[in-house]
Amino acid sequence: MIKGFELTADYIQFFEEAKDWEEAVQLSAEPLLNGGEIQQSYIDGMIESVKEHGPYIVIAPNIALPHARPETGSLKIGYSIMKLNKSVSFLEDGSADAQLFIALSCVDADTHLEILQEIVTILSDQEKHDAIFAATTKEEMLKLFNN
Repeated sequence: MIKGFELTADYIQFFEEAKDWEEAVQLSAEPLLNGGEIQQSYIDGMIESVKEHGPYIVIAPNIALPHARPETGSLKIGYSIMKLNKSVSFLEDGSADAQLFIALSCVDADTHLEILQEIVTILSDQEKHDAIFAATTKEEMLKLFNN
């Protein structure tokens, strides 16, 4: 669990699909916006960052971690989880698709590393990884990320 942030059902979403990766990034970060962890400028920064640097946020097959520089509008530590039934493509060749989006709000480099470490630990557990992709309810996701 991340110090200073508790993942709740309000930060977990399920959608059939998004029209493109930009909409997916926007949707994935909306719980953070609604919770006061970020400003809209932070979401805009996430999208601009991918446009500028490519799909570096796709960290593993079907997993994206949208984030931006703290100064673009991160107010508090947090993360939100969104799972799509149909993955979106960041590149036309399909080499950077994502179905699971974990949007991060990092106020500094230390919290960025702390949140990343926590998430990578969860995702690198094959049982949890498989269960995350099989999950269909907020309760299932909460158990996987909060235990």
